[in-house]
Amino acid sequence: MSAFSRNGGIYALALSLDEAHILINLVEQLLELLGEGDFNHHYDDSDPFAQLMSQLKAAPEEVTAPEDPVLLRLLPNAYADPEAAADFRRYTEPTLRGKKKRILAEVRSGLEVLVDEDHAGIIEDLNPENWLLAINDLRLALSVRLEITPESFDLFETLTEEDPQKSLYAVYFWLGWMQENLLTLLAGG
Repeated sequence: MSAFSRNGGIYALALSLDEAHILINLVEQLLELLGEGDFNHHYDDSDPFAQLMSQLKAAPEEVTAPEDPVLLRLLPNAYADPEAAADFRRYTEPTLRGKKKRILAEVRSGLEVLVDEDHAGIIEDLNPENWLLAINDLRLALSVRLEITPESFDLFETLTEEDPQKSLYAVYFWLGWMQENLLTLLAGG
């Protein structure tokens, strides 16, 4: 079973090959939803020209709230007033999307190294804050799709093993356990 660990200031994650594949699948689905279709693209934040071009593209005339409920949860309106929300979204959403995509791409890269070795293993020297943000976004996405409520764990307990929803709920709760495990380490526990 997966577990984060810390040795001094170095964080690592032990995963089985199946767990790594599940996470890669979820990360790639979320990247696709956020608009990242090229899974071989690597971000270079140190390139000043790329930063300038990204800023020029980042403030289009009109950015509307996403229709997909997952995107609306990940990129919520900042204001109830539609005009103020649209204005705020126009200047902030491209940057927020970009940050989420960069973090997810970093997580995917670590997972792909593990999968390329074709065995269970450990991802070493990972950025715990970025992993925490990625896991949180994955959980939020699943919670919207599964319509998670306070009663969802009770529902999960009553589902039969043949029910296809059972494995989706299990992944959601597994991500919650991973998130708690990492938060405990970050808090010094």
